[in-house]
Amino acid sequence: MHVGQVFTRGAVTVSPKTPLDEVARLMMERDVGSVVVTQSPLDSPVVVGIVTDRDIVRTQFRRAAPLSRLQAGDAMTRDPLVLSEEQSVASAIARLQARRVRRAPVIDASGMLCGLVSSDDLLGQVSDELTGLARLVSSQTAE
Repeated sequence: MHVGQVFTRGAVTVSPKTPLDEVARLMMERDVGSVVVTQSPLDSPVVVGIVTDRDIVRTQFRRAAPLSRLQAGDAMTRDPLVLSEEQSVASAIARLQARRVRRAPVIDASGMLCGLVSSDDLLGQVSDELTGLARLVSSQTAE
């Protein structure tokens, strides 16, 4: 199983200059807990960071400033873990664990951002696989 089979397509993206109040509003409207920060060139944006809802709160308290005066670049985690859609689920889990993060942008073979994978996405896949294995063992035991 590969990341490309379990990730969420169409990550919400912002630029580093996007005001944090706009980032927070976008997250609320799209019902997401994170946005991917990208930088031009427009035809091939590059992932430069990720902002989570927790990052927004921490940045506001740390800077003691209104969200409208802060930008995504102030709150983003720089150099985020980026996974390939061709990467195995096991490898993705190991890399998330090594970086101690719960989500990562996903790129295609050409390096274009195509979505976001979360620990919940991976947990769901692994859970399905374990359930299938348990059914197999259970059906063989009953014979």
